[in-house]
Amino acid sequence: MDLRSRYSTLFHSKRFQSKHFELKRSKSLQAIHSTLSLLLRLSQLLALSFGLVFLYACQPANQDTLSIKTDTSAQRELSQEVYVWQRQWRDANQNALIESQSTFNGVRILALQAHPKPNGADIWFEVQVNHAWLQADPRPKVAVIRLDGQLTRLNNHEALQKILALVQDWQAKGTNLAGIEIDHDSASSKLAAYNAFLRELKSQLPHTLKLSITSLPAWLSSPEFPPLFDNIDELVLQIHSVSDPRLGLFDAAQGWRWVEQLSRLAKVPYLIALPSYGSAVYSTASGYRVESEVPMRMPLADSASSQHVARQELMADPQMLQSFVKKLHTFADPRLKGMIWFRLPLEGDKRVWPLSTLIAVAKQQPLAPQIELEILNQANTEPAQHEAPKTSLFQLVLVNKGNIAGKLPGQLSLAAQACSGYDAQNGYQAKLTQGTLVWQLPQATSTERAAEPASSQFAPNLISAVELSPNGRRVIGWARCESLHLQGIYAP
Repeated sequence: MDLRSRYSTLFHSKRFQSKHFELKRSKSLQAIHSTLSLLLRLSQLLALSFGLVFLYACQPANQDTLSIKTDTSAQRELSQEVYVWQRQWRDANQNALIESQSTFNGVRILALQAHPKPNGADIWFEVQVNHAWLQADPRPKVAVIRLDGQLTRLNNHEALQKILALVQDWQAKGTNLAGIEIDHDSASSKLAAYNAFLRELKSQLPHTLKLSITSLPAWLSSPEFPPLFDNIDELVLQIHSVSDPRLGLFDAAQGWRWVEQLSRLAKVPYLIALPSYGSAVYSTASGYRVESEVPMRMPLADSASSQHVARQELMADPQMLQSFVKKLHTFADPRLKGMIWFRLPLEGDKRVWPLSTLIAVAKQQPLAPQIELEILNQANTEPAQHEAPKTSLFQLVLVNKGNIAGKLPGQLSLAAQACSGYDAQNGYQAKLTQGTLVWQLPQATSTERAAEPASSQFAPNLISAVELSPNGRRVIGWARCESLHLQGIYAP
């Protein structure tokens, strides 16, 4: 083969290889492009999948498998409201409304009550609230209609007329309502009939008003409870009562179980009603009766057993409730809206926390007693025949300036000069030694403790006779001296 032929062969061979290479490179680029396209599609599918997973995670879980837990690292703000529960309003209502505005962002006002009557006719009582005071309050207001749990049946027609007339009356007077709340302690066996009443009420209420109801813990186990959610906008679970005097007014462990049980059933927003009040419990062989603000006439002995009727004072424990509120703030159920306190205290109320205590518990502020002695000079008196000149009559009063109840001091020591007389009161004993007056509170003996009612020895929120309530005052005696000064006040 000559040189030209070889070159030609070589040239064509190179062209073939070049064409082959170009073809091969083209196919490779196509393959890479296809691969990249596939990877891009896969990445898009993965992004879509993650998006769907995230979207699904944001949806409410199936209530049958929902497990609500607390997260102490993720507290959230909850609504805090308060009940105004007086049948007769007085000036103290206005003061309490004003002072509570910075703490509670909603008020629920007792407006109407229905009581059963032996002949079958219901007795209706409408509370004469002060609308000017309510209208000056900027918070959302809910009118509460109390239907007694002892009603044998609800007179739907009459109840609807009364409720709708109340709403129209309040609106005509210029008091705007955010909603109404039905407080009816229905038996679980009558929930179906109660639900029919709620359905009819909901259909006739103005659409601008939400319908709330209170719920007893006993309802949570009834098959008729879930259908109630179809006819209401909100539910309030009441977890305070006297089911057993030994457990007090509030059992935190049981209350928490009820909250968890409700969280698995609720289909509407809900709140938890918490106690800030006290009650007296009369125990007899045949059972017990609960007394609130209105005194009950109880016999000294149980006629059936001829046994003494024991009386105990129970009070909700502020520290226990404060811990419970803190735990509620970590409860991971978005339907939990907040809590409602029963009830707004007024000056002069006996069986309820002072407002300072309620605010401290709600705001998670420190709780502590602060018991001090006030020595009140009753003014100079004319000396008696054998008395030293210029003596004064001093009254000794213990006051609690703290925000929870505290133990009375076991001993008080006072520097006294030229004392002509003294006496102790309310459990204290007094003695004068070398110019020092000592007020002593004797410790209860084992015999005295054994004589107390059994339940008073371990009830968690029993009011003790040796405790002084917040804002409480207790006169412990008097002394007639030229001068009297406190040296020391000592714990029991």
